[in-house]
Amino acid sequence: MKRAILLSLLGSCGVAAPALAQQSDATDGLGSVSSENSFGRDRNVSVLERRRPDYTPEPIHVGTLELLPRMAIGVGYDDNLYAQPDDEIGDAYVRIRPRLSLVRPSPDLKLSLDGELDLLRYADRSRENATQYSVNAGALYTISRSDTLNLTLRNGRYSQERVSPDSPTQASRPIRFTLSGGTATYTHVFNRLRVRGVVDVENRNYGDSLTPGGEEIDQDFRDHTIYTGTAIGEYALSPSIALFVAGSVNKRDYRERTGPVAARDSNGFDFAAGASFELGRKARGSLRFGYLHQDYRPAEFEDVSGFLVRGELAYFLTPLVTITGTVDRGIRETGVNGATGYLATNMTLRADYELLRNLIISAGGELEKRDFNNIDRKDDRWTWRGSASYLVSKRLALRFDVQRRTQSSQGLTAGREFADNRASVGVTFSGL
Repeated sequence: MKRAILLSLLGSCGVAAPALAQQSDATDGLGSVSSENSFGRDRNVSVLERRRPDYTPEPIHVGTLELLPRMAIGVGYDDNLYAQPDDEIGDAYVRIRPRLSLVRPSPDLKLSLDGELDLLRYADRSRENATQYSVNAGALYTISRSDTLNLTLRNGRYSQERVSPDSPTQASRPIRFTLSGGTATYTHVFNRLRVRGVVDVENRNYGDSLTPGGEEIDQDFRDHTIYTGTAIGEYALSPSIALFVAGSVNKRDYRERTGPVAARDSNGFDFAAGASFELGRKARGSLRFGYLHQDYRPAEFEDVSGFLVRGELAYFLTPLVTITGTVDRGIRETGVNGATGYLATNMTLRADYELLRNLIISAGGELEKRDFNNIDRKDDRWTWRGSASYLVSKRLALRFDVQRRTQSSQGLTAGREFADNRASVGVTFSGL
């Protein structure tokens, strides 16, 4: 059980994945239910973590390599494609997402490589079409029983959806951007104590767009690189509780810029303390509290500071029902003109029900509060989502997804207010 608590801390203290503000649909997760997080756990396994050998795709063995091809195909309808308060325009779409994963398993040096192509095509609004891709590589080097080094690299091209507050409303086509970066994590374990150091680099480069009249919409002011260093210390008090402290520093470096908007360079830090715990066989979770601060270099930009909270609690109502709640508060970058960033508070609540061993029904909601810095604007974004995953076999899965997203905004420079609904169905093929 002690190992399970330590493993759970990987998610509670690590560097968060980059947020892409993409809406959900039936091709998310490639139609499969993940069980990776349940490794090493002998109790308190959630519905989505539970192992299902009869329905888990099996890789193809090519020598010492494990190859797993997947293809997700979905169709859907979005009733407010441009996220407008009135005169909504809807359209149907097709989404095709082939993915290929390659792993070389090894107790000493595990290597992985995966790539995904994401093709989004609309029936009538071809300007909204998107061709996205991502490539990720990783290496896990087990130096000794006490020391490990984990390296990951990522690169991708994405299209910013219209529901994003950072998307210019006057753009004739969505904003495209590239994302690249890497993370190095070194871990040392000594009895009940574990210390980790994490270095992360992320670079974003945004492409310009045009208005319907042909005028250029400059997006160069959003190009930036973020450097983050994190140190974490964890101590297992017992098999069911571990305490940790964590701190990080970051540098957000924007490109050299001339014009009316100064580069939004900044330096920041945060520190927090918390615990990961298991409450019998009913719940498990992680919670931290702390302080965060971001210092912007230009004198005309206000600094951001505040209370930090981050946590997750999984409650096992029954062996077949898991209720999960999360909270996360941090400083994010933005593409809104005049704002240096925003203080984001995200809260989610989701229920997963294993109606059958191969049929999982999920429903949940999310509230994202954005308090923009340097301008008078506050946004509240609600997202409600329901989905069903039917695992037909190891090679075939079906999925249904419905989502409603709304945004309200207040302040002298308030943003859009809208409601957007999306429904989709999809199928995923795994293996050959």
